[in-house]
Amino acid sequence: MYLQVVTAVLVAACSLGGHIDTPDFRQIFKDNWTTAEHNVEKQRKVWDVIFNEFAIPADLAVAVIFPEQIRYSTLQNVMETAAVKALYVQGGTRMANFSIGRFQMKPSFAEEVEREWMQTDWRHDYGIYFDLSENVEARRARILRLDDVQWQCIYLSLFVKLLYRRCPQLSELNEVEQVRFCATAYNVSFKGSYEDIQSKSRKAFFHTDFIATSSTAYYVYPDIAVYYYRMKISKQ
Repeated sequence: MYLQVVTAVLVAACSLGGHIDTPDFRQIFKDNWTTAEHNVEKQRKVWDVIFNEFAIPADLAVAVIFPEQIRYSTLQNVMETAAVKALYVQGGTRMANFSIGRFQMKPSFAEEVEREWMQTDWRHDYGIYFDLSENVEARRARILRLDDVQWQCIYLSLFVKLLYRRCPQLSELNEVEQVRFCATAYNVSFKGSYEDIQSKSRKAFFHTDFIATSSTAYYVYPDIAVYYYRMKISKQ
């Protein structure tokens, strides 16, 4: 409890723009951080092939979703995936919109990415087309994609490409700030404007509890992504 209070104070200070050293997230998350790192390293070779196909910096892509690796729970994912399959397929996001898989992607996220992707010529360049119909068949196909880790890598790649396309100012930022921006958009909503996403990049929305309570500690999602990114780059 003491650690949660201290962490909450730290992230609050960061959110208010105060100058304060970044928390040591490895110590905060301990075994969950170690497990997340281990799981990522086991998958990196496969993931990197997909990221490279879409010309996405692999270290940036992995940093963006790394906080979700910490929160990921196999039991929780099984329950949420079952709920989505049973409810989303029949009634769409108004019935169920839980996160799915190792990257913790929601059906609404996939829908947004698919809609924007289908408005670009990239759909022809990569031969990736989505059925945007509002019916059971299209939703079932979407769930099958979201339940596959390689397809989650593809969705993440499309998300990053679309984000740079819609926010060209992003390319002018240094590498760390690009990670921060992409992670913020991933955690909050990539449909926001450049200014809106930037304004949320220091705010604490992220937690690792199954259900948030009055004692839940909230963290700045992009702070965790940047911490991981810096740690990995320093070892290269």
